[in-house]
Amino acid sequence: MNDAAARGRHVFLVRSSLQFLLATALAIDLRERTQQTCRMLFLPDLPDPGLFLRAVGDWPASPFDQVVCIDARGASAGIRRALRAALADAQPSSLTVFNDREEAGQTALTAVARRFPQAQRWCAEDGSLAYTGFVYRAHGAATQLRQTLRLGRGWHDVRVLGTHPLVQRFVALHPRLLRAELRERPVQAFPAQALASPALRSLATALCAGTGFAAQSVPPGATVLTLSHSSYAARNPDYRQMVAACAEQLAQRPGQFFLKYHPRETEPDYLGLCAQGAATEIARTLPVECLYLMLRDRPLTVVGGMSTTLLTAGLLMPQVRCAALVHASASGDAWDRQLLDELRITPLADAAAVAAYLSTSSAERPPGRTA
Repeated sequence: MNDAAARGRHVFLVRSSLQFLLATALAIDLRERTQQTCRMLFLPDLPDPGLFLRAVGDWPASPFDQVVCIDARGASAGIRRALRAALADAQPSSLTVFNDREEAGQTALTAVARRFPQAQRWCAEDGSLAYTGFVYRAHGAATQLRQTLRLGRGWHDVRVLGTHPLVQRFVALHPRLLRAELRERPVQAFPAQALASPALRSLATALCAGTGFAAQSVPPGATVLTLSHSSYAARNPDYRQMVAACAEQLAQRPGQFFLKYHPRETEPDYLGLCAQGAATEIARTLPVECLYLMLRDRPLTVVGGMSTTLLTAGLLMPQVRCAALVHASASGDAWDRQLLDELRITPLADAAAVAAYLSTSSAERPPGRTA
C-alpha cells in the first residue's frame, strides 16, 4: 500500500438503516485493528434520514471522524459529482459498499479504482440476497448503453450483489453459507463481535429515543411479528393467511404481542392487527436492527416472512428464537433448508405449525429450531 493509502481513511458508502449499523460495526473493528480513521458517506434511501442525522449529532462514541451526508434528492449527475468529491476529500485506503448494482455503489467503486488504485475495494452483504438464488433481471440494451455513457467503462450489469468486477473482496456474516457465486470469490468474515460494542449500542439507544421507543416496554418472552410491506401481502395472498394465523394465537397474550410494520408502510394497519388492542405497534421509523440491539438481553420470539429481519434477529439477539412464515404463493424468496437449519430458523408452513410453535413462549424454550 502506498503512503497516500496508508494515511487515508476506511470509507463506507451507506444508504439504508441496516447498512448504517453494519458499517458502524465494521468501522469499530477496523479502527481497533489498523488505528486508521474511518468515514461514512451517507446517501440516505430512508423514509426519515433525519432520525439518523439527529442521532449522529449526539454520538460521542462514533467510530467515524465524519458522517458526510449527501443529498439523495437531487439530479443523478449532481449526486455523482458530490460522491466523487467526498471520496477525493476522504483519501480512502479502503472503500466498502453494500450494493454494487446501484449507481451510487458503482460510481464509488469506479472513482476509487481510478483515483486511488491502491485502496482496497470491498462489498459487504446487505441481507438475505447473499444466501438465496435470487438473480436480478438483466438490463435492456438501452439501459446498458445509457449507464455506460453516464458511468463509463466501470459500469457493469450486476445481477448478483457482490459480483462487480471492481469488488476485490466480499464481507459476509455467514461465509460458509454464501451462495455459490460469492463463495467463488475472496471472502472475509464480518467481525460479529463488534455488533456487541458499546459504541453501536449507544447509537441504537439514540435512535430509539428519537422514535419514542422504550426497550423496557417489551417484556421477556414476548413475540415480535415483523410484517412485510402491504404490496408484498397483495402479491402473496397466502402470506396474509399465515399472518392471520399468527395473530389469532398471539392475540390471546395481551402485553406480549408486538408488531413491527415495514418502515415504508403507509397504510395505518393494513392487516387490522392493532384494531382490538391485542397487539402493540413498534414505531415504523425505528430500524428493526436497533430494536434487536436494545432487546438482546432477554428471550424473545421473532416471526416474519423470508427476509433479512430474521437473519439479523438471530445475529443480534443471542436468546432469540426465530420462525419464518413459509407460504405457497411466495414470489421467489424461498430459502434453502440447510440455511434455515444453520441459522436456527424454524419454517412454519400452515396454521397448525404456527399454533404449535407459538404454544410455548420464548421464555420457556431455548433458542433453536423445533423438531
